[in-house]
Amino acid sequence: MKDNILNIIIGTICLINISAIPKDINFYLNKTKLQKEKSKSIKIALIKNFKDLELQKINHLHIQFSEKDKKIIEEIIKKLKNKNAEIYYFVKKLLENTNINNLKNLILNLPYIKIKYNSENIYPNITGTYDGLTKEINIYKDQTKASLYHELLHASSSDAKFMCIGFKIVLKNGIIFGKGLNEGYTELLNNRFFGVNSKSYIYLQKLAQEIEKLCKSKEKMIENYFNADIFSLIGELMQKMSLEEIIDILVDMDNLVYEDNPNYIEYIKIKEKIQINKSKNKIKKLLVNTANYKKQKIYKT
Repeated sequence: MKDNILNIIIGTICLINISAIPKDINFYLNKTKLQKEKSKSIKIALIKNFKDLELQKINHLHIQFSEKDKKIIEEIIKKLKNKNAEIYYFVKKLLENTNINNLKNLILNLPYIKIKYNSENIYPNITGTYDGLTKEINIYKDQTKASLYHELLHASSSDAKFMCIGFKIVLKNGIIFGKGLNEGYTELLNNRFFGVNSKSYIYLQKLAQEIEKLCKSKEKMIENYFNADIFSLIGELMQKMSLEEIIDILVDMDNLVYEDNPNYIEYIKIKEKIQINKSKNKIKKLLVNTANYKKQKIYKT
């Protein structure tokens, strides 16, 4: 009797689960379809807007500090040691890993940065936030140094005048562009500079690293990041691929940020797009080098 009852219960559970599967699949498929349609319209809008810009000529102000300025900055940093040990350590490590000329936005934002530690987390999957307008950092959940340094990197690369934080920009039409690359690259630098060994945004970290390999150097991409200059980055990438290809990759990376569970298949698809362009660029270089070699051979003979 007990066995019969148990079998009825198991059978009922199985029927409930089986009947629920089609609904879950339909919900997922509809969500994916809507996301793809939205991405397509965003890509079209971005290409249209960006084509009106002369990307190679648009540069935020990349400055070179004078020796006098550098001494003033050094004095500001020394004072931080007593006033705010956490930010002092952050800035000290930052200077060990990047050029002082990349600290323009940090110096401008520094007097206004406020750090708040929260016992409750109103955002389930978020450990910290940075507000580019109020300059307020909120740390949630485990309150680790990794979260703090991530948000301080946002503060160091934030240019409120141009509505940019690192490689993320809010365009005039309200489109937020570059968030995926920005979060991935921020956490990549967080690991490199501070040795935090964070797995946050892991797929975006890997994709950001692949994009970095397409740049002239790591230092150049770091410079563009701290100067909140996605335009110069795109201008550089356009030497390796078309504007359409760049926007396609970056918008797909943006979509990974907003997924509850980052999709490994989508990550592989984006990685393949980057790898294809890397391969195309290698072939192009090979053809140019071969052509130059043949010319030299002709001239020599």
